[in-house]
Amino acid sequence: MDATYPTCLDTADDATACAFFWTGLALGILHVDASKEWAYARIDARDAPAIEIIEIATARDRNAALDALQAATGDADWQTAGRWLLRELLVQFRSGGLSAHETSWTAMRVASTARLPMEVYYAFDGLDDERVLVANGIFGTAAGFEADLVETLERYSSAA
Repeated sequence: MDATYPTCLDTADDATACAFFWTGLALGILHVDASKEWAYARIDARDAPAIEIIEIATARDRNAALDALQAATGDADWQTAGRWLLRELLVQFRSGGLSAHETSWTAMRVASTARLPMEVYYAFDGLDDERVLVANGIFGTAAGFEADLVETLERYSSAA
């Protein structure tokens, strides 16, 4: 498969990894193939893989994958999954896969969906306000906004 998943998921518990993939897939950050690649790796590494992991690996489309992932999020550490997704957004932004606007807006949605502390949501909400001010020529620069975005993603993607 051409999709890849972050190596931090190699040692993650299944529920938290599924929360990562479910949120990432639901918000359009990740491709369904990444969750399937992860699930196949888990199946290969185990003598008796959980049926939920098999259902993820064999999901016929995005909706089936979302259903299978959601069913396996039971006792997930949503905040850890959210921090991993913020790190993924940073990677995609730095590689040019996402614009600054897409990144700041999606980071707000990650913070909300992954149940991160409200301060994280409001940090990205404030950045989105900054983006609007820059876009309208009222205050700041695009370079300044992008630097603030990277700094905020770095801070909250690694917060414990």
